Amino acid sequence: MTDAHSTAKHPAAIMAEVLDEIDAARTFVARDDSFDSAQALRVALRRLRSGLTLFRPMLPTEHNKALLEEARWLAAEVTRLRDLYLLWQDTLTPARVALPDNTALQSLEVRVLNRIEKERQQLRTLLVSDRVQALIAQGNEMRDTEFWKPAAHSPEKLEDLCIETLDLRLSQALKHGETLKRLDSQARDSFRKSLRKLRATAEFTQSMFPSKKTKAFLKQLKKLLDSMVAARDASAVRDRLEDLMQDMEEGSAERHIAQELIKAKEAGVGLDHKRLQKLWRATVGLPLH
Repeated sequence: MTDAHSTAKHPAAIMAEVLDEIDAARTFVARDDSFDSAQALRVALRRLRSGLTLFRPMLPTEHNKALLEEARWLAAEVTRLRDLYLLWQDTLTPARVALPDNTALQSLEVRVLNRIEKERQQLRTLLVSDRVQALIAQGNEMRDTEFWKPAAHSPEKLEDLCIETLDLRLSQALKHGETLKRLDSQARDSFRKSLRKLRATAEFTQSMFPSKKTKAFLKQLKKLLDSMVAARDASAVRDRLEDLMQDMEEGSAERHIAQELIKAKEAGVGLDHKRLQKLWRATVGLPLH
């Protein structure tokens, strides 16, 4: 699997990089009022969760379990704000340009902007809370190579773990992608998530055991995931609008426009199933390691 003359990184160094990304993203969120800051923190936390999952056998069990739970909790908080930004920028703003005199749309935009402000302030408060500080402190323990189990110091055992996990992730993706043409939105989300997990595992593996084969596989996998961005965004917009609709009166114009935006967003996904299948076949046709 590993190319000649490459040297394996210790997972402590890999996770230290992830923790540095989280620190930088927390600072970004504290000073920036845009999608980019929330997305940066969301991605960093996703990498933390992926690393904790991959390296689970090599970390203290209770530490890993507790940190993974806290990372999932914080990621959900961040994702909610990130998706609200997405709803406002990519769905509401174009709709308002197209329908400048629609009062229901104006009301919905005000509702979304108010929710964004509320969620943003709550997240900023959360990021300096004792709970998040404890999460960071727990994470920082992984920077020390002595914190890890003895197996983490063995390149052979690390490589075996990566190969085993990669094969498992690929098997899961193959199962979800068996009938691409017939995937509904929920099944499509499951397929995309399985691909994302496969990508995360491959990226960590590539960081420790650089390989031309894995690099080529990752490049092709990125093309496949990029082709599914619209579907991912439509799912996020739907979730946020459905959440907002809980506070709207049944039959109101604002509720109606929210429902129409969901329909329009999902109709606009326009997945080219032939292209998707072609990209998927090209991806799985490459050696993974």
